[in-house]
Parts: sequence; structure tokens; C-alpha cells
Amino acid sequence: MKIYVSIDLEGLPGISSLSQVAPGLSLYEDARNIMTWITNVVAKELKNNNIKEIVIADSHAFMNNIKYLDVMDDIRLIQGYPRPFSMVIGLEEGYDAAMFIGYHAAAGTPGGFLDHTYSSRTIYRLYINDIQASEYLLNALYAGELGIPVALVAGDERLKEQVKKFTPETIFVSLKRGYARIASEYITKNSVEKLLKEGIKEAVKKMKEGLLKPLTFEKYDIKIELREAVYADMVQIIPGARRIDAYSIEYNAKNAKEALAFAELVAWIGSAGAYMIKSMSG
Repeated sequence: MKIYVSIDLEGLPGISSLSQVAPGLSLYEDARNIMTWITNVVAKELKNNNIKEIVIADSHAFMNNIKYLDVMDDIRLIQGYPRPFSMVIGLEEGYDAAMFIGYHAAAGTPGGFLDHTYSSRTIYRLYINDIQASEYLLNALYAGELGIPVALVAGDERLKEQVKKFTPETIFVSLKRGYARIASEYITKNSVEKLLKEGIKEAVKKMKEGLLKPLTFEKYDIKIELREAVYADMVQIIPGARRIDAYSIEYNAKNAKEALAFAELVAWIGSAGAYMIKSMSG
């Protein structure tokens, strides 16, 4: 059996401050330690459940957060950014299931801890078929198109409702509960390990019994609301994109792969726009 694990940061316990989320910030090293610890907990429990092949995708920000020298043996680690299909690169190589760890609520979710969808800097909200989309939903659709179900999602409890709506057979493990954009509640380290181990065991059992279903939609109509009109000025020239107001772009994707690619491209272009504005402002 072969499992793909995408690990983000904002949905992890112990992450409570903007000072933890990027290199150079005062508490970033704490965040790296937490992410590496979670990586090893997940990998060890998968091994305990007879999963022979495990790929861990470092999926936060510049995607070089997990400490390579401290990761347990016998797993493969994906790191580095930018990369095509971002948090789920390599899924097309074929897996029995995917797991999303440390995931957070969609951009625009009340109470979601550091809620965003692919780019907090540039994207205000992102919709698929008028559904306010999270990174979980985009990535689950991409996986589903490849025939890969999502066995487990662990992260901010504010994401649970969307997971249970679209992949009800997926095991959800609450690692924290967002109270505000930069405030959350979480349990202690030993309790986190216990919940993750129980969740992984149940998810693997469901996978082996064939109880998981890949997620697919019949259509993939995208609407993205951007944080600055200048980002929309730049994005509107993408073939097929339609500018509908100062801040919003629409796009009809042919499939989940194209939908995820469009969202990622918009995030990249918007980030370039943010850097340009900052440079011009001195």
C-alpha cells in the first residue's frame, strides 16, 4: 500500500502566531520543530499499520519547513517551492490514498485560524461551483480525478464541516479549534499523538476495506476574489479568464487539474504583483 501525505502548518497544534509561519520570524524554529514532530508521528503510525510506501509533501509556504535530518527512515520527502500542483505534486504517480495533515479552513471562514486558500496575500476568497473552497477541497478534487480518495484530514476544526459534506467517509481529526484569525485552542502533545494514531488506524482500515471514495465534480467553474484590483489587472490576460468586477475573475476549468492549475497560477501572479507594488512604493 502506498500513501501520500501532504502536511501544512496553520492547522497544526502549537501554531498560534504570525511569528511562526515564515523563515526569519522569531518563532519560526518552533514551527519547524512542530511540523517535523507531526511528520514523524504520522509516518511511524503508517508504518505500524503496514503501509510500506510513504511520501510526505512539505506543503507550507516555501515548503522547506520539515527538518530533513530529523525525519525517520524509510519515507520519501518532497520539499521546495514553487512547484507544479503545489501541495499535491507527484500524486499522478499513483497512490492508494491521500492524507492531509495540518490543514486549515477556507479563506473567509469565520473563526478559522489564519484562514486562506492558496495565497493569503493575494486571494480574498475562492469558489468552485459557488462553493467557498478550501485547500482541502481543491486538493481532494485533484486527487479524486486521479482515482485517489482522501483517507484522513487533520487540522482546524473549522474545516470539519466541509470535509464531512464532500467526503463523509474521510476520517477527520481535530488538532485545534480556531477562535479568531490569530487565536486558537489545542490539546497537549501526548493527546495529539493519541488522536492522530487512532485516526490513522481507522483511516487505513477503511482504505483496505475499500470504503473510501474519490471526490469528483461534474463541472469546475471557478470564481476568485482578489485582495487588490491590480492583481485582477494582471490575471485577466490568462486565456479563458473573465474579469467580472474590479477584484474578481471567473474561469471555467475543463477538469480538477485545470482548476487547481488556474488557482495556483493566480496566486503566483498575484504574489508577483504584491512584490511589484512593494518595490514601487520604495
